[in-house]
Amino acid sequence: MGRPTILADGEKMLQVGVDIGGSHITACLFDGERQELLLESMTTRHPDPNGTANELIGVWAEAIELAIKQSNAPVRGVGIAVPGPFDYAEGISLVIGVNKFECIYGVNIKEELSQRLKLEKSQIRFVNDASAFGIAVTKVGLGKGANRCVALTLGTGLGSSFLVDGVPVLSGDEVPENGWLYNGEFQGEMADDHFSARGLVGLYKSLGGKEASTALDVFTLAKSDPLAQKTFELFGSRLGSFLDPYIQRFGAQILVLGGNLSRSFALFELDLLKELSIDSVVVSPMLDHAPLIGGAMLFEEEYYGNLAQVINRMK
Repeated sequence: MGRPTILADGEKMLQVGVDIGGSHITACLFDGERQELLLESMTTRHPDPNGTANELIGVWAEAIELAIKQSNAPVRGVGIAVPGPFDYAEGISLVIGVNKFECIYGVNIKEELSQRLKLEKSQIRFVNDASAFGIAVTKVGLGKGANRCVALTLGTGLGSSFLVDGVPVLSGDEVPENGWLYNGEFQGEMADDHFSARGLVGLYKSLGGKEASTALDVFTLAKSDPLAQKTFELFGSRLGSFLDPYIQRFGAQILVLGGNLSRSFALFELDLLKELSIDSVVVSPMLDHAPLIGGAMLFEEEYYGNLAQVINRMK
Protein backbone atom coordinates (compact mmCIF):
# COMPACT_ATOMS: atom_id res chain seq x y z
CA MET A 1 0.00 0.00 0.00
CA GLY A 2 1.47 3.35 -1.08
CA ARG A 3 1.91 6.35 1.14
CA PRO A 4 -0.92 8.91 1.23
CA THR A 5 -0.59 11.89 -1.07
CA ILE A 6 0.10 15.18 0.68
CA LEU A 7 -2.54 17.61 -0.53
CA ALA A 8 -1.52 21.13 -1.42
CA ASP A 9 -3.28 24.25 -0.18
CA GLY A 10 -4.50 26.11 -3.23
CA GLU A 11 -1.63 27.21 -5.43
CA LYS A 12 1.08 26.53 -2.84
CA MET A 13 4.43 25.43 -4.25
CA LEU A 14 6.76 23.16 -2.32
CA GLN A 15 10.51 22.79 -2.28
CA VAL A 16 12.52 19.58 -2.14
CA GLY A 17 15.44 19.26 0.25
CA VAL A 18 18.01 16.57 -0.53
CA ASP A 19 20.89 15.22 1.55
CA ILE A 20 23.54 13.18 -0.29
CA GLY A 21 26.19 11.33 1.71
CA GLY A 22 28.77 8.70 0.93
CA SER A 23 26.27 5.84 1.07
CA HIS A 24 22.82 7.41 1.14
CA ILE A 25 20.45 9.91 -0.38
CA THR A 26 17.44 11.32 1.46
CA ALA A 27 14.85 13.57 -0.17
CA CYS A 28 11.93 15.32 1.49
CA LEU A 29 9.35 17.94 0.61
CA PHE A 30 9.55 21.27 2.45
CA ASP A 31 6.75 23.75 3.04
CA GLY A 32 8.35 27.18 2.75
CA GLU A 33 5.37 29.00 4.23
CA ARG A 34 5.32 26.87 7.37
CA GLN A 35 9.11 26.44 7.36
CA GLU A 36 8.84 22.71 7.96
CA LEU A 37 9.63 19.39 6.33
CA LEU A 38 6.70 17.25 5.24
CA LEU A 39 8.03 14.10 6.83
CA GLU A 40 5.46 11.82 5.20
CA SER A 41 7.31 12.39 1.93
CA MET A 42 10.79 11.49 3.22
CA THR A 43 12.51 8.96 0.99
CA THR A 44 15.91 7.34 1.57
CA ARG A 45 17.96 5.10 -0.69
CA HIS A 46 21.40 3.51 -0.29
CA PRO A 47 23.14 3.37 -3.67
CA ASP A 48 26.59 1.91 -4.23
CA PRO A 49 28.92 4.96 -4.26
CA ASN A 50 31.36 2.92 -6.35
CA GLY A 51 28.86 1.74 -8.93
CA THR A 52 28.53 3.25 -12.39
CA ALA A 53 27.57 6.88 -12.91
CA ASN A 54 24.31 5.84 -14.51
CA GLU A 55 23.39 3.61 -11.57
CA LEU A 56 24.30 6.18 -8.92
CA ILE A 57 22.53 9.12 -10.54
CA GLY A 58 19.60 6.84 -11.35
CA VAL A 59 19.06 6.02 -7.66
CA TRP A 60 19.40 9.69 -6.74
CA ALA A 61 16.77 10.65 -9.32
CA GLU A 62 14.47 7.84 -8.14
CA ALA A 63 14.58 9.02 -4.53
CA ILE A 64 13.92 12.66 -5.45
CA GLU A 65 11.10 11.71 -7.81
CA LEU A 66 9.43 9.52 -5.22
CA ALA A 67 9.46 12.37 -2.68
CA ILE A 68 8.00 14.77 -5.26
CA LYS A 69 5.21 12.31 -6.09
CA GLN A 70 4.01 12.33 -2.46
CA SER A 71 2.25 15.63 -3.16
CA ASN A 72 -0.01 17.01 -5.84
CA ALA A 73 1.60 20.44 -5.41
CA PRO A 74 3.97 21.88 -8.00
CA VAL A 75 7.64 21.95 -7.03
CA ARG A 76 9.56 25.19 -6.99
CA GLY A 77 12.93 23.48 -7.04
CA VAL A 78 15.28 20.83 -5.66
CA GLY A 79 18.03 21.96 -3.28
CA ILE A 80 20.79 19.42 -2.75
CA ALA A 81 23.30 19.33 0.12
CA VAL A 82 26.38 17.37 -0.96
CA PRO A 83 29.96 17.07 0.32
CA GLY A 84 32.82 18.57 -1.63
CA PRO A 85 34.93 19.05 -3.49
CA PHE A 86 32.15 20.06 -5.85
CA ASP A 87 31.42 22.86 -8.31
CA TYR A 88 28.25 23.97 -6.55
CA ALA A 89 27.29 26.64 -9.06
CA GLU A 90 27.51 24.34 -12.10
CA GLY A 91 26.58 21.10 -10.34
CA ILE A 92 29.74 19.14 -11.20
CA SER A 93 31.25 16.56 -8.86
CA LEU A 94 35.00 16.91 -8.25
CA VAL A 95 35.36 14.14 -5.64
CA ILE A 96 38.32 11.87 -6.31
CA GLY A 97 40.68 9.65 -4.33
CA VAL A 98 38.37 8.89 -1.39
CA ASN A 99 36.84 5.61 -2.55
CA LYS A 100 33.43 7.08 -3.33
CA PHE A 101 31.76 9.01 -6.15
CA GLU A 102 34.77 8.57 -8.46
CA CYS A 103 32.38 7.29 -11.13
CA ILE A 104 30.83 10.76 -11.38
CA TYR A 105 34.04 12.82 -11.34
CA GLY A 106 33.55 15.67 -13.82
CA VAL A 107 29.93 14.70 -14.49
CA ASN A 108 27.39 17.53 -14.61
CA ILE A 109 24.90 16.26 -12.02
CA LYS A 110 22.62 19.25 -12.58
CA GLU A 111 22.15 18.34 -16.25
CA GLU A 112 21.68 14.65 -15.50
CA LEU A 113 19.02 15.25 -12.84
CA SER A 114 17.32 17.89 -14.95
CA GLN A 115 16.82 15.38 -17.75
CA ARG A 116 15.74 12.52 -15.50
CA LEU A 117 13.35 14.59 -13.37
CA LYS A 118 12.07 16.68 -16.29
CA LEU A 119 12.94 19.89 -14.46
CA GLU A 120 14.67 23.02 -15.71
CA LYS A 121 18.33 23.24 -14.73
CA SER A 122 17.47 26.44 -12.85
CA GLN A 123 15.22 24.32 -10.61
CA ILE A 124 18.21 22.34 -9.29
CA ARG A 125 20.69 23.96 -6.90
CA PHE A 126 23.55 22.64 -4.79
CA VAL A 127 25.18 23.63 -1.51
CA ASN A 128 27.99 22.25 0.64
CA ASP A 129 26.61 19.90 3.30
CA ALA A 130 28.24 21.70 6.24
CA SER A 131 26.93 25.02 4.93
CA ALA A 132 23.47 23.47 4.61
CA PHE A 133 23.54 22.65 8.32
CA GLY A 134 24.53 26.23 9.11
CA ILE A 135 21.80 27.63 6.87
CA ALA A 136 19.16 25.46 8.52
CA VAL A 137 20.08 26.35 12.10
CA THR A 138 20.31 30.09 11.39
CA LYS A 139 17.19 30.39 9.26
CA VAL A 140 14.75 28.18 11.16
CA GLY A 141 16.70 26.66 14.08
CA LEU A 142 18.35 27.62 17.35
CA GLY A 143 20.69 30.09 15.65
CA LYS A 144 17.84 32.13 14.22
CA GLY A 145 18.15 35.79 15.15
CA ALA A 146 21.88 35.60 15.83
CA ASN A 147 23.86 37.99 13.68
CA ARG A 148 26.99 35.84 13.82
CA CYS A 149 26.83 32.09 14.25
CA VAL A 150 29.35 29.26 14.05
CA ALA A 151 27.75 25.95 13.10
CA LEU A 152 29.77 22.81 13.72
CA THR A 153 29.06 19.20 12.78
CA LEU A 154 30.89 16.50 14.72
CA GLY A 155 30.65 13.10 13.13
CA THR A 156 32.62 11.14 10.56
CA GLY A 157 34.54 14.36 10.09
CA LEU A 158 34.57 17.95 11.31
CA GLY A 159 32.22 20.20 9.36
CA SER A 160 31.98 23.95 9.89
CA SER A 161 30.25 27.07 8.70
CA PHE A 162 30.63 30.70 9.77
CA LEU A 163 27.45 32.66 9.08
CA VAL A 164 26.46 36.32 9.15
CA ASP A 165 22.69 36.82 9.04
CA GLY A 166 22.31 33.25 7.80
CA VAL A 167 24.77 33.56 4.91
CA PRO A 168 28.02 31.53 5.02
CA VAL A 169 31.25 33.53 4.99
CA LEU A 170 34.02 31.83 3.01
CA SER A 171 36.82 34.39 2.98
CA GLY A 172 38.27 37.35 4.81
CA ASP A 173 40.34 37.93 7.91
CA GLU A 174 37.59 36.79 10.29
CA VAL A 175 37.23 33.20 9.05
CA PRO A 176 39.48 30.32 7.95
CA GLU A 177 39.66 29.83 4.18
CA ASN A 178 36.35 28.49 2.84
CA GLY A 179 35.03 28.46 6.42
CA TRP A 180 36.79 25.12 6.88
CA LEU A 181 38.10 23.99 10.25
CA TYR A 182 38.71 20.34 9.43
CA ASN A 183 42.12 21.12 7.91
CA GLY A 184 43.17 23.45 10.73
CA GLU A 185 46.12 22.39 12.88
CA PHE A 186 45.80 20.91 16.33
CA GLN A 187 48.82 19.48 18.15
CA GLY A 188 50.69 19.26 14.87
CA GLU A 189 47.96 17.26 13.15
CA MET A 190 44.83 17.99 11.16
CA ALA A 191 41.88 18.97 13.38
CA ASP A 192 39.70 16.43 11.57
CA ASP A 193 41.85 13.64 13.03
CA HIS A 194 41.00 14.80 16.56
CA PHE A 195 37.46 16.18 16.44
CA SER A 196 35.66 13.35 14.71
CA ALA A 197 34.37 9.88 15.54
CA ARG A 198 37.73 8.30 14.74
CA GLY A 199 39.45 11.00 16.79
CA LEU A 200 37.32 10.15 19.82
CA VAL A 201 38.07 6.44 19.47
CA GLY A 202 41.78 7.17 19.06
CA LEU A 203 41.80 9.37 22.16
CA TYR A 204 40.12 6.64 24.22
CA LYS A 205 42.71 4.09 23.13
CA SER A 206 45.58 6.51 23.80
CA LEU A 207 44.39 6.77 27.41
CA GLY A 208 44.62 3.01 27.77
CA GLY A 209 40.97 2.26 27.23
CA LYS A 210 39.44 -1.06 26.28
CA GLU A 211 39.00 -2.07 22.69
CA ALA A 212 36.47 0.23 21.03
CA SER A 213 35.86 0.43 17.31
CA THR A 214 33.25 3.20 17.14
CA ALA A 215 32.34 6.41 18.94
CA LEU A 216 29.12 4.71 19.99
CA ASP A 217 31.22 2.08 21.78
CA VAL A 218 33.01 4.81 23.75
CA PHE A 219 29.68 6.50 24.54
CA THR A 220 28.23 3.23 25.85
CA LEU A 221 31.33 2.52 27.92
CA ALA A 222 31.14 6.01 29.48
CA LYS A 223 28.20 4.85 31.59
CA SER A 224 30.59 2.83 33.75
CA ASP A 225 34.16 3.26 32.50
CA PRO A 226 36.10 6.22 34.03
CA LEU A 227 38.53 6.21 31.09
CA ALA A 228 35.67 6.63 28.62
CA GLN A 229 34.32 9.47 30.76
CA LYS A 230 37.77 11.06 30.80
CA THR A 231 37.92 10.68 27.02
CA PHE A 232 34.83 12.85 26.54
CA GLU A 233 36.06 15.42 29.06
CA LEU A 234 39.40 15.71 27.28
CA PHE A 235 37.66 15.79 23.91
CA GLY A 236 35.58 18.75 25.11
CA SER A 237 38.48 20.74 26.55
CA ARG A 238 40.61 20.18 23.46
CA LEU A 239 37.76 21.10 21.13
CA GLY A 240 37.18 24.29 23.11
CA SER A 241 40.82 25.33 23.06
CA PHE A 242 40.94 24.70 19.31
CA LEU A 243 37.70 26.56 18.57
CA ASP A 244 37.95 29.64 20.77
CA PRO A 245 40.49 31.63 18.70
CA TYR A 246 38.22 31.23 15.66
CA ILE A 247 35.12 32.15 17.68
CA GLN A 248 36.78 35.27 19.06
CA ARG A 249 38.13 36.40 15.71
CA PHE A 250 34.72 35.95 14.08
CA GLY A 251 32.83 37.56 16.93
CA ALA A 252 30.37 34.67 17.12
CA GLN A 253 27.35 35.11 19.37
CA ILE A 254 26.36 31.45 19.36
CA LEU A 255 27.90 28.05 18.61
CA VAL A 256 25.46 25.44 17.30
CA LEU A 257 26.53 21.80 17.31
CA GLY A 258 25.23 18.98 15.15
CA GLY A 259 26.34 15.59 13.91
CA ASN A 260 26.22 12.25 15.70
CA LEU A 261 28.83 13.18 18.33
CA SER A 262 26.66 16.10 19.45
CA ARG A 263 24.26 13.51 20.88
CA SER A 264 26.85 12.96 23.63
CA PHE A 265 27.14 16.69 24.39
CA ALA A 266 26.27 16.19 28.07
CA LEU A 267 29.49 14.21 28.49
CA PHE A 268 31.78 17.01 27.29
CA GLU A 269 29.68 20.17 27.74
CA LEU A 270 31.32 21.53 30.91
CA ASP A 271 34.85 20.96 29.68
CA LEU A 272 34.06 22.57 26.34
CA LEU A 273 32.49 25.64 27.95
CA LYS A 274 35.50 26.15 30.24
CA GLU A 275 37.65 26.81 27.17
CA LEU A 276 35.24 29.06 25.29
CA SER A 277 34.79 32.82 25.53
CA ILE A 278 31.03 32.54 24.83
CA ASP A 279 28.37 30.85 26.94
CA SER A 280 25.80 30.34 24.19
CA VAL A 281 26.47 26.79 23.00
CA VAL A 282 23.53 24.66 21.92
CA VAL A 283 22.90 21.33 20.22
CA SER A 284 20.57 21.46 17.23
CA PRO A 285 17.63 19.05 17.56
CA MET A 286 17.40 18.93 13.75
CA LEU A 287 20.17 16.32 13.39
CA ASP A 288 19.60 14.50 10.07
CA HIS A 289 16.87 16.94 9.05
CA ALA A 290 19.20 19.94 8.95
CA PRO A 291 20.80 19.34 5.51
CA LEU A 292 17.35 18.71 4.03
CA ILE A 293 16.10 22.04 5.36
CA GLY A 294 19.28 23.83 4.30
CA GLY A 295 18.94 22.44 0.80
CA ALA A 296 15.29 23.40 0.54
CA MET A 297 16.10 26.94 1.68
CA LEU A 298 17.97 27.46 -1.61
CA PHE A 299 14.55 28.14 -3.11
CA GLU A 300 13.61 30.89 -0.70
CA GLU A 301 14.29 33.37 -3.48
CA GLU A 302 14.83 36.53 -1.42
CA TYR A 303 17.33 34.69 0.74
CA TYR A 304 18.99 33.03 -2.25
CA GLY A 305 19.67 36.44 -3.72
CA ASN A 306 22.15 36.98 -0.87
CA LEU A 307 23.46 33.42 -1.04
CA ALA A 308 24.07 32.97 -4.78
CA GLN A 309 27.43 34.77 -4.88
CA VAL A 310 28.67 32.68 -1.97
CA ILE A 311 27.66 29.43 -3.68
CA ASN A 312 29.57 30.52 -6.77
CA ARG A 313 32.74 30.44 -4.63
CA MET A 314 32.00 27.22 -2.72
CA LYS A 315 34.29 24.23 -3.18
